[in-house]
Amino acid sequence: MVFSPTVLTRALVVAAGLLLMLSAPFGRARSAGNQPGDRLVEGRGTFPRWRQLSFATGVPLRSIVALPPRGLAALDGDGTLWVFEVTRTGLAVSGRYGSVASAAASLATVRLDQDRSGIALVTPEGRLLVWSDGALRAYDVGSPLSRRASVLPVPMAGRQSQDVLAVAEDGAVVLIGGVVAGGPRVVARLDVHALVDGRMTLIDLDGDGTREGVILSDPTKRSSGGGALDPEAASLVVVGVRPNGLDLRGRLTLSPPAAFEPLVPVGVSLLTNSRADAVLLVRSAPEQGAAIVAVGWRDDRPSLLLEGPGLGPSRRSVQPVGAADLAGDGAPVIIAVTAGTVTAYRRVGASLQRVAEAGDYAARAPGGRGLGSALIADLDGDGRPEVVLPRRSRDALVGLGLDGARFTARWSLDLGSPVESNVVVGDLDGDGFLDLAVADRRGLRLFLSVR
Repeated sequence: MVFSPTVLTRALVVAAGLLLMLSAPFGRARSAGNQPGDRLVEGRGTFPRWRQLSFATGVPLRSIVALPPRGLAALDGDGTLWVFEVTRTGLAVSGRYGSVASAAASLATVRLDQDRSGIALVTPEGRLLVWSDGALRAYDVGSPLSRRASVLPVPMAGRQSQDVLAVAEDGAVVLIGGVVAGGPRVVARLDVHALVDGRMTLIDLDGDGTREGVILSDPTKRSSGGGALDPEAASLVVVGVRPNGLDLRGRLTLSPPAAFEPLVPVGVSLLTNSRADAVLLVRSAPEQGAAIVAVGWRDDRPSLLLEGPGLGPSRRSVQPVGAADLAGDGAPVIIAVTAGTVTAYRRVGASLQRVAEAGDYAARAPGGRGLGSALIADLDGDGRPEVVLPRRSRDALVGLGLDGARFTARWSLDLGSPVESNVVVGDLDGDGFLDLAVADRRGLRLFLSVR
């Protein structure tokens, strides 16, 4: 099925949109925010020197991804897909497709070849949607896809194009090939009882040079204290990915009543050794409450490597952000947001010790589970990354640096309207510097670094 877009000419769109170009006191980039578990950005920006572009959409955008080389794609609360082009003079809508997608699922950028990228997402009926070259098509891939889960692009050795990992409606992980050929289909399937609203992360957990898919599985439920039942996961599974094949590399199951809270596993690098990655998760138990944990590869299987202090049964709102050398001393710190407080942890043996805290911040986007409005990036270009996240009021974004045992604000973006989406950071205009995109209640906002 091919969908026809509601397309406005560039001149009309820029005239209709609220276009602002503001000057503030004044590396190559890799974007983050495109994948839920990818929260650390490579590259540098020039903040607080930026140029602001804004476009009034009329409806809040819930999720945003970068669309190389100079574009963005977004999904609003009605399942409408928006495709934007970043031009020299502003933001232009190159395509708008009304109510075609499941607003509860994620959208992802998929590389089609060296010079072209497309968008993958899911319809309300569980079909795969692929946007490329100005056209949106829906495909039956051989298995109904979860309308609430993750769609994740997967690079394959020796190929410029990417395949897609997804969660089926029955909790299986499926590998979809043939995206670039225009006939995507399920080429491999692995029954792992994944959370049907789970978000996958692609990292090299075992250090063999090939990245695996990591997702929570074996759903369970526990009372949140007010009679409501919150879904949780008893296990984490590691899925090996190869051309036309999937295999179960390992499973970590917690002893009840402990469970993983249903958040996306956040990939972090070099916590265990120079080769393997790890993931940050939240483990919860009735008495101890929530605690940040790091899961890595040990004794040929996924294992708990690090654990933070329990926060008590009444403090369960915990969002891992990532890990980076914020202080410039060569030692990474782990960042999490708990009930509005940003906390930096350092590794001490197999435990995590708090070293700095700052209050009045938020981390999770209001649009849905797995969407993060916090990440780590060197947007001010001083060689030390900042934690980028909204204030608790959600009407401003702040870049927090770590100076010793204290967080300090390096820059602040006053939006004037609450944040409604995830935050995307990357080179969005092709000049080699990091930029930032976010949606508030009034529309899409883009902050471009300037030389």
